[in-house]
Amino acid sequence: MNVAGTAPVQADLTLSAQASTPPGSYNLTLKATSGSLVRTHPLALTIQGGGNISGTVSLGPGIQGQTPPPLEAGVGSMPSLPPGPQAVPGELIVKLKGDPAPQALPSVLRAGSFSLRLERPMGLPGAGVYRVEEGVSPQALAEVTALEALAARVAALPGVAYAQPNYLRYPLKTPNDEYYQYQWHYDPQHLNLPAAWDLEDGTSRPVVVAVVDSGALIRKRHPDLTPVFLPGYDFISYPQVAMDGDGRDPDPEDEEAASEGDRGSGYHGAHVAGTIAALTDNGQGVAGVSWGARVVPVRVLGLGGGTDADILDGLLWAAGVDVPGVPRNANPAQVINMSLGGRGLCNQLPAWQEAINRVNAQPQKPVIVVAAGNEQDDASKYVPASCQGVITVGATEFRNYRSYFSNYGPRIDVMAPGGDVTQDLNGDGYADGVLSTLWSNEWGEPVYGFYQGTSMAAPHVAGIVALMKAKNPGLGYAEVLNILKSTARPLSDQACTGQPHPRVTVTLRASDCGAGLVDPVRALEAVGGGPGPGPSPDFQLQLSPASLTLAPGQMGQVQVSVVASGGFSSPVSLILQGAPPGVTGGFSPNPATATSVLTLSVGQGAAEGSYALTVRGTAGSLMREASLSLNVVAAPPPPPPPATIAGTYVFGLYIDEDGNLDETKSTYIRILRDGRSAPYTLRDLAPGTYLVAAWKDVNENEEVDDGDYLGVYVDAQGDYLVRPPRSGVDFSLEALVVSRVMCKSLCTGGIPLLKHLLQYLLHLREPL
Repeated sequence: MNVAGTAPVQADLTLSAQASTPPGSYNLTLKATSGSLVRTHPLALTIQGGGNISGTVSLGPGIQGQTPPPLEAGVGSMPSLPPGPQAVPGELIVKLKGDPAPQALPSVLRAGSFSLRLERPMGLPGAGVYRVEEGVSPQALAEVTALEALAARVAALPGVAYAQPNYLRYPLKTPNDEYYQYQWHYDPQHLNLPAAWDLEDGTSRPVVVAVVDSGALIRKRHPDLTPVFLPGYDFISYPQVAMDGDGRDPDPEDEEAASEGDRGSGYHGAHVAGTIAALTDNGQGVAGVSWGARVVPVRVLGLGGGTDADILDGLLWAAGVDVPGVPRNANPAQVINMSLGGRGLCNQLPAWQEAINRVNAQPQKPVIVVAAGNEQDDASKYVPASCQGVITVGATEFRNYRSYFSNYGPRIDVMAPGGDVTQDLNGDGYADGVLSTLWSNEWGEPVYGFYQGTSMAAPHVAGIVALMKAKNPGLGYAEVLNILKSTARPLSDQACTGQPHPRVTVTLRASDCGAGLVDPVRALEAVGGGPGPGPSPDFQLQLSPASLTLAPGQMGQVQVSVVASGGFSSPVSLILQGAPPGVTGGFSPNPATATSVLTLSVGQGAAEGSYALTVRGTAGSLMREASLSLNVVAAPPPPPPPATIAGTYVFGLYIDEDGNLDETKSTYIRILRDGRSAPYTLRDLAPGTYLVAAWKDVNENEEVDDGDYLGVYVDAQGDYLVRPPRSGVDFSLEALVVSRVMCKSLCTGGIPLLKHLLQYLLHLREPL
């Protein structure tokens, strides 16, 4: 240390000891020189060796019992969604005094320990959107109150006129659904659906959309999806594929097999249907593209997929074509989505083209929308993407570039958002997949999740076509295709290629992505107000809820809504069909013109089981039905046990100076105390640094897996290594979803907690 001059000088000396430094007392000498002058000063240093680490471990606020998260993310997605915040995390609107021009706005604003970077200027003079870059924790950025406090500090800066969080509002026809903000694929930079909904939201003329896929969520009730379903059909011929014990039947429930991994459906059809028509503007969940569409579920995919025969029968039936041995579809589809396919050339598979031609010839002029495929290959090699008479859709991601997996080539008509769960380009903390409705087998609850694929792109287009046909029901395939292509936004060569992206392996031209990204606003403007033939008077029945679970001696009620169209106003007579012995039902009022309440009573002698009931309504020559699922159980299920810290293992994982785990110096204890928190002490630890973690094996299968509780200590500075002796090492656990959620807070600081923990458990070689 060189010190010049005669005035007193103060300097800070920082000493650090490596994990391998032996404990003990050391005599050091501090030496200072200035020219020929040399001065020394003794310094005593003591390195404490080993000892105890203690603190408190507790259950995080998100663990309230054996309850599911609000969102089960799809493959490659990120953690469960929190309750929807009312402001964009990390963003502020800042206006500067003097109203500088957009190009004169400072790129960075600094105040104390934090800085904000200009995202984009606004139309307001002197205003821009700024995003917090550093100085504030990610958790605080998601809290509205923290953002408001941050805005107040920015507003106090010299030269700032005002600052406020970038609150979420609902201009045009933006819905108020809880997770709508995470549906980036709907925003003005992508499909701009809010502006499209201002032209047509689908409620003026409800359009019937068939989803030819893996089935529906009817008995497994999803509040954002089940009410939009019309009666459908299961076309899977083979019981081992259908997984429901029989072949074709009028129950299109998705029988996803949780144990079958990639061979199961993953509730693919539910995700697709949610994009098209999830209940919208209802204050919860997600938004569908068409607010008024109704979905006919046609189940053709089961364990391992589906056959051409079943798929083509399902396609024909969906359009109202008679299929031998199957009752006629009472609700012929005006739009049909097929997010399925496989290798093959349509001109070599005449059954496919014939079926499509027959569908297109139906009087309601159905429009078939299909997925291009996810092989990063020429779509002309796949069926039904290569067929004529369908709209073939490729996928784009957040940049409006082709998704790396999407098929391409001359058979692509248009592109639509299909996501990319390997990225989080909008920085919202969640993978850039398409968010829609799902079901969790693990929790037995409805959830929402991110999926990627051209399977997710196609239903965006199907929903847009439903909006177009709500505006003009007389539009057919040719007119719709022409409008979509002539109004689409072309992709550049680079955007169609998808570069830069580590998984892109081809170089493409703009024409390989068809006409480009669909533009629903321009498409609806092109449709204009010209009506097609007006709809005939008709009605549909909707049930809420569509599934009841009752025990003998209990009663339950279902609201039956008569949804009229085409000027229908007649009273509808209601009857209940399929009730098992001991179960009775009555409607009040009956007949009904708007709503009726069905009261179900389960007698003491009713047998346990699941029953498919039907509510039938008739008015003159019109007859419509809705499905009702009744589960008779022995007794109401017991409430979930309260979560407890008891049984949690606290680990002291010894991490050497190379960042590797030393199993021989690591240790653990088990907490036996009940409650939500408990003190712990890791005793007699060797000198060095430790990663302190905790794990509770909730399902007691001796594996770190879904549903377990896991946590790691990280201090306020972001340091995760602890040197004994140390007290106050307090931290909490969070629920783990290993199979579907990327490691986020559990990998704080880059330490692979799961890797170290699993390595140590393997070292123990016996159950804990």
